[in-house]
Amino acid sequence: MKEAKIGILGVKVGMTEVYQDKDLVPVTAIMVGPCKIVDIKTNERDGYCALKLGFIKTDKLNKPLSGVFKNIGENYRILSEIRVSSEVASKYKIGDIIDSSVFEKDDIVNITGYTKGKGFSGMIKRWNASRGPMSHGSKHHRKAGSNATSRIGPTRPGKRRPGRYGNEKVTIRNLKIVDVIPDKNIILVKGGIPGSKNSVVKIIKN
Repeated sequence: MKEAKIGILGVKVGMTEVYQDKDLVPVTAIMVGPCKIVDIKTNERDGYCALKLGFIKTDKLNKPLSGVFKNIGENYRILSEIRVSSEVASKYKIGDIIDSSVFEKDDIVNITGYTKGKGFSGMIKRWNASRGPMSHGSKHHRKAGSNATSRIGPTRPGKRRPGRYGNEKVTIRNLKIVDVIPDKNIILVKGGIPGSKNSVVKIIKN
């Protein structure tokens, strides 16, 4: 597996448009960090290299997490690991801050987040299924239809049925950074990313 160079956690602010060489480009604004390095995973101790980042300070802390933050003196609501190479891990130490300065204009990034949750949905909304006849006494308008099994029994695994729609972990790859606003810790990424406004995303630099 190819190891990422560096990454950060951020919050989706929303979408807007910017002009780039007379072209109107849709962009997503993301407030990245600042994130503090809570722990550093090493090959010798953990079998892999990663930076454990803390994001969004909080005053609430349960007992199991009390030992996680004892070395930095601050509590964070969100913890996440960013896989890096051993060379990148050696450049940082516990307590360092990672912010928008790790990104530059025209960088290519992968962004991971959770899509908007749509609740319990039927076949038409969830799987784009066709509806039944709407006239002549038909009672099959938006029903799911047959399970298409050759025997009497439970629905087979993998069969498309009504159920929870959305709220899935999705990664959008090879997105281009259009601009970086360092004084506000905001990056502008071309195109859309998963999630609603104020949702937390992970940005990995290629």
